[in-house]
Amino acid sequence: MKPIKLKALTLASAITIWEIVGRAKVFPPLIFPTVSGAILWGFNNWMRLIDATSYTLKLLTIALSLSTVTCFIIGTIAYINKDFRSSLEVLMAVFNPLPSISLLPFAILWFGFGENPIIFVTYFGSLWPFTYNIINGLTTIDKSLLEAGILLSDGDGWSLFRYIIFPLALPNIITGFRSAWGISWRSVVAAELVFGAVGMNGGIGWLVYACRFNLNPEGMVASIFCISIIDR
Repeated sequence: MKPIKLKALTLASAITIWEIVGRAKVFPPLIFPTVSGAILWGFNNWMRLIDATSYTLKLLTIALSLSTVTCFIIGTIAYINKDFRSSLEVLMAVFNPLPSISLLPFAILWFGFGENPIIFVTYFGSLWPFTYNIINGLTTIDKSLLEAGILLSDGDGWSLFRYIIFPLALPNIITGFRSAWGISWRSVVAAELVFGAVGMNGGIGWLVYACRFNLNPEGMVASIFCISIIDR
């Protein structure tokens, strides 16, 4: 069986089993809603899902844009200056494994309640893996290709960067961006869940919390489906 067919069959089987168990009421509907119920809730409240998702994506876009600019600046300096790169490696070793959501209490103290703490937590989470991949992409460029590029560019730094350095580093940059996107998305949703507990509203993470608070399991599942789809 082809992998894509196997994956589709696995997904269809899981959904079918979930639906059967839900309809059989093996577990209370309050803690185990049906898939059809979640889909129906999503159709009936599609504008609410879109608004919540748009708000979360807005925060993520701000944080990821700031992170991208910062990472390229830091990565370029680290590529040029080996001492700076060595110092940065220490910081990356300390902060990269740290879940950014753990800094949320400090972010609240520094920025107060609102969007800024969420943006900071999301920014911090995406900063380190993206920076690492940019530096890795720049420092692993084949020296022979780089030397050939220097000769062909005739001392033109912009041409060297545009036609040699950037294309060769691009695969690592894309990998870093994808990693930063995934971490940022999970961080912003987690931060919204925490803020939901203290009364903030707006995003898809908050919508999950609001549905739980209102004993609406179908809404929770529909929101979680939305989170999972976007994270792909």
